[in-house]
Amino acid sequence: MKEQTSSRAIDFGISQQLADFAALVKFRLSATVVLSSVLAYLVALGGAGINWWAILVLTSGGFLTTAAANVLNEILEKDYDRMMVRTSRRPLAEGRLSTSDALLIAGFSSIGGITLLALFNPWTAFLGMVSLISYAFVYTPLKRVGPVAVLVGAIPGALPALIGCAAAEQGITSLGLTLFAIQFFWQLPHFYAIGYLGFDDYKRAGFRLVPEQDGQVDVQKLGRDSVLAAALLLPLALVPHFLGATNLWASVFVVLLSGFFLRFALAFRAAPARKTALGMMFFSFAYLPLAFTAFWLGRQFLIL
Repeated sequence: MKEQTSSRAIDFGISQQLADFAALVKFRLSATVVLSSVLAYLVALGGAGINWWAILVLTSGGFLTTAAANVLNEILEKDYDRMMVRTSRRPLAEGRLSTSDALLIAGFSSIGGITLLALFNPWTAFLGMVSLISYAFVYTPLKRVGPVAVLVGAIPGALPALIGCAAAEQGITSLGLTLFAIQFFWQLPHFYAIGYLGFDDYKRAGFRLVPEQDGQVDVQKLGRDSVLAAALLLPLALVPHFLGATNLWASVFVVLLSGFFLRFALAFRAAPARKTALGMMFFSFAYLPLAFTAFWLGRQFLIL
């Protein structure tokens, strides 16, 4: 009986450690970021056969670099995380993990991630470092300054697309900048929805991520900016076709996808509420992987 109890305790301890690690590196966010980088790599790769070893290196390097940035973010914000409902159970906020241990994880992750990215070319390593530094040490402190943080944070958030293209094309190209722009503007309605839904929680910790008026969300500005960002995705969706990176039908599909995204943004602007914000947020989760996958499939048919 004692052996069974001891075994269960060990299993629970391991499960808790794995859960804490996943929360520390923001596993789902890191995985989403890596997915966009890999899809951009495939789009840029064109007719060359898929090198699964290269994809493994890109996935590992991108994940470790993103994880390091997220860990540093949580180290810097652990005192503020305790003030918010959505983050109060994080391992650093609750003291289940020490700052020194988290810093050690961030250090090894950053070294490993940048080293793996450097196996492609200097550009991928440089862009990975820029992404890590700008997210952890520029975006993170700006969150308590004002909504400009969202625009600044969208830069490291969009760099994975540029990194993926740079890995395939050995440099910064027009296609890489286009996919970077798409990921940049996609993030704005995505995060504006999150900022609106979590406004009270963010405000409790002193984060000023969305425009305010009289202590409340300025829904007019938020709705206007969401619509503007979503609208810019429409012309950007056609650029990969004009660059010869995908076929017309793939770009038309992404234009339609962008149109639906714009529709959700317009609905939020017309009636800012939890329901319309959730609609815009949930559609944003599907938009980017669908758009990049469409570009990649379109390139395969273009070759055929």
